[in-house]
Amino acid sequence: MTKSNEIPKEMQSRPVSKIVCLGDSITWGHPYGPDYSWVGLAAGELPFPLVNRGINGDTAENLLRRFEDDVAAHDPSHVVIMIGTNDANLKLSLKSYQKDIKHLMDKTEAHGIIPILGLPVPSNDRWLEYRLEKYRFWLMHYIQERSHLMLDFRPAMLFRDGTVNLECYSDDTHPSKTGYSRMSLVFKEYCRNSLAIAGF
Repeated sequence: MTKSNEIPKEMQSRPVSKIVCLGDSITWGHPYGPDYSWVGLAAGELPFPLVNRGINGDTAENLLRRFEDDVAAHDPSHVVIMIGTNDANLKLSLKSYQKDIKHLMDKTEAHGIIPILGLPVPSNDRWLEYRLEKYRFWLMHYIQERSHLMLDFRPAMLFRDGTVNLECYSDDTHPSKTGYSRMSLVFKEYCRNSLAIAGF
């Protein structure tokens, strides 16, 4: 018997046919646009379609509202869900964030889609980062407990000592073109290793 929201073993081995990337402006590619996003940069080099469904300003609650149209309607095998920066900026409680993430996992399970939970990208705004770190800490424990897949872009955006690499940012929060390029490399490596996609 699996725990509630735990990915069954038979689903974990499901082949990748299409991935929808659901999130906010950091998925969309602000301020440059989707072609320069980590999704857009990775899309041309992967052997399956990537669908960018990032919307500027979105919170986890917004993702819930548009899940059917922006994820389920595309019939993907997997969905990358990376959200939290705007929740933290709006000072939404950890409890509220947890509730919305868990409801998103319910929706993926109901549609037979495998979720990949992305940790929110670090911010150079120390107060925003303070709140984001609380979200990340909970997410990492939740992912481990529920046997979900995790995508972590932090190595692309930080120096080895954990400080923000400003070359990777266009402002305190959004990646620069260098940042998006590095994120795309992390995602491609993730597909090779964690999703066992070979041949690209």
